[in-house]
Amino acid sequence: MLKILLTIILLLTFTISVMALDDPHGSAASINCEQCHVTHSSLGDILINSTDALISTLCLSCHTPGGWTGMSKYFSSSIKAQPGVSGTSHAWDVDTANTGLGANQPQDPELLAHITKDGKVTCATCHDPHSNSNPPFLRMDNSADQLCIDCHRSRNQTSVKTYTGSPLSHPVGVALPATSTFHNPPLDTDGNPQPSDGNTSNDYVFGAGSTMKCTSCHGVHYTDSNSGTVDGP
Repeated sequence: MLKILLTIILLLTFTISVMALDDPHGSAASINCEQCHVTHSSLGDILINSTDALISTLCLSCHTPGGWTGMSKYFSSSIKAQPGVSGTSHAWDVDTANTGLGANQPQDPELLAHITKDGKVTCATCHDPHSNSNPPFLRMDNSADQLCIDCHRSRNQTSVKTYTGSPLSHPVGVALPATSTFHNPPLDTDGNPQPSDGNTSNDYVFGAGSTMKCTSCHGVHYTDSNSGTVDGP
């Protein structure tokens, strides 16, 4: 009997510790393991309530208006990017390799392990639902856009090159000079140094030492390409 009680206590301790570390998908957020995972007869090989190819569908079952009480980050197929056409959020369930968009299959082992079997990117390719050690729940540090560059490395230019007739990329990883030739900080939509218009969602964000990043100009989610308006959540 004592042995059984000790076993139960150990199991409870383990469960509590996991849930405590498992932010946001734990008891504090009223989201439990079984709402995403199933013990038997799962559709996915990671015991989820969806096939691995449709893991984004599982994410969207909560991250949609009305999908979960208090959920603030909403996504839908209507905001999934179709470059040059529509969308305000990085696409999901699309091929990782796309020459026209400068996209390549990821090299980082953590990202590579979370693409679908047929080579598509999902929400879980970039985001780790069980850890926020790299906010916002990213699988790797992206303070210098390492995650972005891992897939879009073909567009990573570190110096200005002479135009050859082919599309090139703005250099990243270089500092914006603090001279009269450059606006540092940049001008906002009202013609004054940012963030004078009160809209922080259209500000250029720099890395350490005022270095340009991919995300200085590009947003990943809720970006409408109109710097005069406030972006979404």
